[in-house]
Amino acid sequence: MQPIVATKGKSTHLRYELPQRVHDSTVYPVKAPNGSTVILYGTETGVGVLWRGGRPLKQSAPSAKALTKPAPKVNGTKEAIVIIDSDDDEPARTVPTSPPQAEFEEEDEELDPSSPYPSIVQKLRLPLNTEVLHIAVPRVPKSSELLPGEAVPPIFSQKIVFAVACSDYTVRIISLPLSPPPNTAKERPLNSKSLYGEEVIRIPTYVGHQTIPNGVSMTWTSGAEPREAAVPDDRMEVDVDEDGTTALGRRSPRKKRVPSQVGATKDSNGFDLLVASSSTELGGLLKIWRFNLTEESVKATSPMAAYQTITLPKPASKIAFNTAQYPKRRHSQLLITDSAGIARIYDPFTPRKRGFSGGSTGAFVALFRTRFENFKSNTSSNPLVAARKPILDAAWVSDGQSILALLADGEWGIWDVKHTTTRSSADPSTFALRNFVGTSESDKSSSGSSSPKSRSNRASLVPMTPNTRRRKEETLFQSSPSHTIPTRGGVTVASLAPSIGATAEESVIIWYGKDVYRVTDLAKYRARAAMSKTGNSLPGPGLAQIHDVPLLGESIVSVSQFDTTTKEARMAVPRDVLFSAEYRLIISTMTNAPNTRDIPTAFSKAQVEEETTKRVDQTLLSRGELGIDGMQRLLDDMGGSGSRGTITFGNPRKVLFAPS
Repeated sequence: MQPIVATKGKSTHLRYELPQRVHDSTVYPVKAPNGSTVILYGTETGVGVLWRGGRPLKQSAPSAKALTKPAPKVNGTKEAIVIIDSDDDEPARTVPTSPPQAEFEEEDEELDPSSPYPSIVQKLRLPLNTEVLHIAVPRVPKSSELLPGEAVPPIFSQKIVFAVACSDYTVRIISLPLSPPPNTAKERPLNSKSLYGEEVIRIPTYVGHQTIPNGVSMTWTSGAEPREAAVPDDRMEVDVDEDGTTALGRRSPRKKRVPSQVGATKDSNGFDLLVASSSTELGGLLKIWRFNLTEESVKATSPMAAYQTITLPKPASKIAFNTAQYPKRRHSQLLITDSAGIARIYDPFTPRKRGFSGGSTGAFVALFRTRFENFKSNTSSNPLVAARKPILDAAWVSDGQSILALLADGEWGIWDVKHTTTRSSADPSTFALRNFVGTSESDKSSSGSSSPKSRSNRASLVPMTPNTRRRKEETLFQSSPSHTIPTRGGVTVASLAPSIGATAEESVIIWYGKDVYRVTDLAKYRARAAMSKTGNSLPGPGLAQIHDVPLLGESIVSVSQFDTTTKEARMAVPRDVLFSAEYRLIISTMTNAPNTRDIPTAFSKAQVEEETTKRVDQTLLSRGELGIDGMQRLLDDMGGSGSRGTITFGNPRKVLFAPS
């Protein structure tokens, strides 16, 4: 699978053309045993899986059947098949065979200097005979991010576990071996029950949804949930009344609690998988499913039934489980947004208030609203038809303690969940941080200005560069673009914890229509915005736009971010980004050299080797055993370094010169 490479400035875009339409794509959080990054994408007939980078597969030798030449035929002979029928013979029993295991090279693939990007090691198509519209993967932390006493379900180190929402009204939970299969696995007959060792749990329509699901999300929890004990700092003291209003600061009734024993609970009950799906039936329906996680598979109970079913006031536009990990109490909170500008947080393990029918757990714990749309002064508006700004997408940030939302008019902001739920006077429609994205100023005029200064005035002060000059020429000599507000947009967040207990560095990608923006470190961006309000200036990352994504006229379907390392984060190397258009996958990567201030760190290994060579040459020179090549190296070093070096000519005395 070879990409079409397009280099523009400092960025390189790898475009992979696909034969089928892509509905969704994502990057799996766990790498394969050979070091490959797994990419999942939903198509018209199933799921496509790509393994990118890492150790490549070994080139298998041709099979003995292919090397054996058929015997020459002789006249008068024929190959006849003789069938001997015997009633005493028993039918042969078919023994299920496990999928063949792949063999990898000893080292990672060597990158070509002319194209320094990883290649696709393996690809496969998992047929489901239906369109896959949405894909959800769990958030699995690295072992270096785990605190003492925390653990991760062992299945995540062996299997790819994800959920898909399909056009045939079903939701399916799929587990697939994490290691890429060998090429011989693709030659197996198509009528086999499992092509690549996958296991599929299909939630049928009679217990699931009666319409096409419009969202799916998943996380993992302890098999002992709901538990009686909770961490007071992580618990939300907010209930939602029946009319949809929030009662901030009101404590829910508690029972007498006993200290929980997480370790004993974890060992005796194991882990469970929580899967949430939503649809538009009954005006908005949410179903939560619960499956048991073993070391090698996902187990469903028989007969299958939903763990919880919730009727929503409006159909959900986005559902997402909290990014916090178990055993934090908020790990099971589910974010639910709708097109009416309302964001709710539902916790299936929170005890319900008295008077509610149904189970004993499951309640809405917080509610947030967007502002009303502002109309132009020359347009008469009826206050009875005033509507809130619709929410295009939302995501958890700050370890599940804040929500970043993108609105339909290009405004984006952050709701501080932790502070809002502890203050009774907090306005649920107030963003702790707000800004705008988009290139059309007329699209944002209805939402008011984001600062005392006009954004158009700030844009006019941008220094003239070849890129901005080209964009000015496009606006002067081409037809004016349409001022319609984009109806598509999204938010993706990727975090990296530099050390245990440290604040994670969160990279945010916001796409609005065909415009894509990046915030490399959200915490530093918020600190910079807070200092600017007080009149002080603080250096930090800003909102940078990603230009020249080769969409070729297609719309962006989804955006995901690849994993990065602590070293790359310190060197300010942006993450690779995965764009999925309608019929192609695009990977945006940076291939330029690091900043000059990071060159000593990047080339520390080369410096060590150079110093070692110098010491060896000095030792051989003092013994009189230095050859011509060594003398040439010394002369080159004398001519290149001037007075900055340390030179010895057969004498142990050294003359040192201070660097200028």
